[in-house]
Amino acid sequence: MSATSAGNLTGSAEPAAPELEIARDIAKRAVLLSPAFLVVCTAIWGLAGLASSAFALGLVVANFLLAAALMAWGARTSVAALGAAVLGGYILRLALITAIVLLVKDAAWVDLVSLGFTLIVAHLVLLTWETRYVSASLAYPGLQPGPVNVAATDDDSSRERES
Repeated sequence: MSATSAGNLTGSAEPAAPELEIARDIAKRAVLLSPAFLVVCTAIWGLAGLASSAFALGLVVANFLLAAALMAWGARTSVAALGAAVLGGYILRLALITAIVLLVKDAAWVDLVSLGFTLIVAHLVLLTWETRYVSASLAYPGLQPGPVNVAATDDDSSRERES
């Protein structure tokens, strides 16, 4: 089976990484979710809440994309590398987020409560939201395939019978 028939539309010989597909989908959902966070944090904490929430949303998206990139690299390399990328990547990403928050915590535009609220709640909401769209099947790793248009399928089969 060729790579293009296996679901990789780029035509490259390497199959598409489901980790990256899921992370990009989470990033799209973060864009949809961000106005709610920004409005709530601005209403409660003012402009510092707005800036902190926007910064935290960027950290959340970067965290998911970095996790996916590390897992995709590990999966291409070996099973041991995948395990190391998952566990080591988790520790690395937690350390990065902690270091970044510690670097900006004293800035005038930062409200730590808004930043922490957005970091924690956005991670949980985005992961929960994404679970509805992830396929747990080896036939379709990554996102679930879209719905099949039954009417079009019936029309095609009836045309084949007529000819």
